[in-house]
Amino acid sequence: MTIAAIILAGGQGRRMGYVNKANLILGDQRFIDRQLQVASGWTDERIVVVSSDERAVELKLPEDVRVVMDKYAGEGPLAGLHAGIEAMTSPFAWVIGCDMPFIDAKAADKLLTSLLGGDFQAAVPIIEERPQPLHAVYRKEIGDIAGRLLVSGNRRLLSLLDEIKWINVYENEFEASGITARFANDVDTPEQYERLNHEKEQ
Repeated sequence: MTIAAIILAGGQGRRMGYVNKANLILGDQRFIDRQLQVASGWTDERIVVVSSDERAVELKLPEDVRVVMDKYAGEGPLAGLHAGIEAMTSPFAWVIGCDMPFIDAKAADKLLTSLLGGDFQAAVPIIEERPQPLHAVYRKEIGDIAGRLLVSGNRRLLSLLDEIKWINVYENEFEASGITARFANDVDTPEQYERLNHEKEQ
């Protein structure tokens, strides 16, 4: 196997009113179903990280999707990344937040190509001058580094980038390849979700 898609679906969705954002609907599809569909054509294994058995049952995922539990439940996306990478058999991971309805395999492929172009442990998009670690590609070895951060009490996902060698892939580089930065859009609040569906209807 070459690369795994790891979807982080263990969050509480506080800003969304404690709604499981993986179950949000766009058009006639849940976010997570859209993501799994996109990932199925490019990745070799698909893993969804959840916080509890109840969440796993609620999601009703296909049998060929592996479901793993957060080892550090409640510790945020760094813990989800750690659990997913520890569970995968592939040497590379495409790590995705479950609240990102427009993930793009072409963007992920560009990230993987950039990572393989040098001695890097990750390739991370820079969109509007900010790193997007939840639509990024990582080597399996960074799972150990994430684990050490969590054991030390550091749960910040961006702290991982301080500990590894990674390459930026800028917005204009995606655009030059015909890839819009929409892939990095996420939905955090009811207002953002309402706006997303309004745009879809137009």
